[in-house]
Amino acid sequence: MQLKSNKDIDKEITEYLNNKAEEASAPDDMFFKIRGEVLRRNERGFLNMKFGRLKIKTLLAAGVLCIATTITCIAATRGVWISSSSHLTEITKFPTENVVKDTVGFLPKYVESFDGGFEFKSFNFSNNEIQGDNGKTTLQTKSADFRYSRNDEEKNQYLSLSAIKIDEKEIQHEANEEKTNYNNVDIYYTTFQYKAVPVDYEKTEEDLKLESEGKLQIGYGADEISEDTMQSVSWYEDGISYSILNSNYNDVSKEDMIKMAKDIINK
Repeated sequence: MQLKSNKDIDKEITEYLNNKAEEASAPDDMFFKIRGEVLRRNERGFLNMKFGRLKIKTLLAAGVLCIATTITCIAATRGVWISSSSHLTEITKFPTENVVKDTVGFLPKYVESFDGGFEFKSFNFSNNEIQGDNGKTTLQTKSADFRYSRNDEEKNQYLSLSAIKIDEKEIQHEANEEKTNYNNVDIYYTTFQYKAVPVDYEKTEEDLKLESEGKLQIGYGADEISEDTMQSVSWYEDGISYSILNSNYNDVSKEDMIKMAKDIINK
């Protein structure tokens, strides 16, 4: 049987989401099946392991940004990590603990605000799975995603807190991450450039150098090339992996980011 071309698959996704944008959230497995077909291709496909070693804990939207749903596909420690979320399930009222637990099946620590004027903006969840090299699912889980903003927020600026119940062995750490210990919890800080590029983009020598140094992460699927300055802090506590990701709030310092992590740990 001949597999569909990448363009055909992406057209199906676009048409499906256009049809469903006004309805309830689309079935989760529909997105996984379509992306799985691409990932199982043997040739160099649209999302065929082209994301290198983007870390699970950052869960960057490096895949296809559609009308209703974001699908992220990144290389995990063993296989491929696929994450899908829908704007249709997003809520803008600060959620109670019962709402969070009922939504994702576990209760992470979270706050309504951070120092520096960051206030709660929205809560959502993502469906995540790891697919092995044979395309079979080896893990399925949900993550709780909180977004915060300031009054002066501009385009491409955001601050997010993500929490996912996952085995610690699934988490990667890069050589350039700085580790500090707080109350017996290791907090990892890193800063890097995130470069969104079209699917046919060829890495330059400078790209390869920065990637090897852990200073650049590249995501394929954008209409045009754009770069964002990212900071993240991550930690693992009581079976839950946490990460706070800062995009383009360049006045936020390393110390500010670590303080945010401490605020969650102290919750």
